[in-house]
Amino acid sequence: MEGTKRIYITRFNATSFSQKEDVLIEETPLQILLVHGPEHERKTETLSVTMRTPGDDEHLVAGFLFGEGIITKASDIASLKHTDENTLIAALAPHVVFDTVTQKRNFVTSSACGYCGKAVIAVPGQSQNAAGNDFRLHTAVLKKMLPQLNNAQSLFATTGGAHAVALFTSNGTLLHISEDVGRHNAMDKLVGAMLQQHVLPLSHHIVLFSGRLGYELVQKAVAAGIPAIVSIGAPTSLAIAIAKENSIAVIGFMKETGFNVYNRIEEIIG
Repeated sequence: MEGTKRIYITRFNATSFSQKEDVLIEETPLQILLVHGPEHERKTETLSVTMRTPGDDEHLVAGFLFGEGIITKASDIASLKHTDENTLIAALAPHVVFDTVTQKRNFVTSSACGYCGKAVIAVPGQSQNAAGNDFRLHTAVLKKMLPQLNNAQSLFATTGGAHAVALFTSNGTLLHISEDVGRHNAMDKLVGAMLQQHVLPLSHHIVLFSGRLGYELVQKAVAAGIPAIVSIGAPTSLAIAIAKENSIAVIGFMKETGFNVYNRIEEIIG
């Protein structure tokens, strides 16, 4: 399976050791090179290095560029292509203005947090609940989302080491799932896929995260115009603060038997 690596390990079971094959999730660097500027004055520079699970790199980079506010639509990207398995060149369309001073990252992004090391926390792009006052979440819909996520997590099922984010319609239909060793990468892959399908903003959709909910995931959801976020794990205080500022419904500790509502209880119908 793409994004995995087989190794041999030693297993201790009760009273004895034995050799067995194990499957690990891959974590390798992806260097993102950015080509930008008018047609007569194109420049190439390193934008960032992110630790990711190989596979779906084009969507990852597209979602990253969108989440950073470097692009606002799919046509802002002229091309995406690999030079090797760990380097991808993203060429912006000539009309896109890239400010090297304010938009460039000069650090390695770990697989733990897509915003670690940023000097300024800001939400580019969408800043309000795009669904408006008519968006509602039904408890019956929320309950049927979790089994769909569990059944669709093929990388996690194989390795036990992947984060996932799933996109659902307001009636609970699973539209897309992305997995990666980094939760922020999984979100970038999902947003990038939707960007290239020209369906942003996702103003009547729900995202479900497989783990805890950090602020960087809420920021990416806000940028994509998503009005409702559900997480199997706990949200952080900053995640809730950003959600409240942007009128995003947040549900945490999602289980088939119940969940916690952290923001916009008025949008949830029993």
